[in-house]
Amino acid sequence: MNAQQKSTILPLLKDAETNRNYETDYWFSYKDFLDPTDNFTDFQCECLDGKLGYIALIENLINMDETAKVFVQVYGVDGDDDEPFIYADTLIIFSKLSLAEINQIFNEPKDIFPSEIGEYEYTDFSQSAFLIGDNGELIPGAKLLNDDQFVYYCWWD
Repeated sequence: MNAQQKSTILPLLKDAETNRNYETDYWFSYKDFLDPTDNFTDFQCECLDGKLGYIALIENLINMDETAKVFVQVYGVDGDDDEPFIYADTLIIFSKLSLAEINQIFNEPKDIFPSEIGEYEYTDFSQSAFLIGDNGELIPGAKLLNDDQFVYYCWWD
């Protein structure tokens, strides 16, 4: 994750926490968030498993659906002011594949299988979800979705 992305997400998450307003979701491209060399991001069980296993699952999905887009939904910020980090445990998946196919891909490994996978019924992400782009810009989630794609969530507990 680059400096512009970090400088955008930190105030947004701190403001949400201060105001106890968690209505807006913030996403990062999986490549930005799951960078194994980045200590600013913490994904479920990464301290135990590392981020590479999750990247491999996502790459299996992309090999089956080249149009798929995968994002990590950020939940909050932790750590002290000198060394904060952001954490997440959910992937947001835009794909042409069926829910059964997504389940098969993500439940294949026996060591990092998710707690739940499901399909979003509500997909108007225009005001409720934003991707933090490469330059730190907020991109409405609705601009990322193609008409022929389903939206799934995949989270680890």
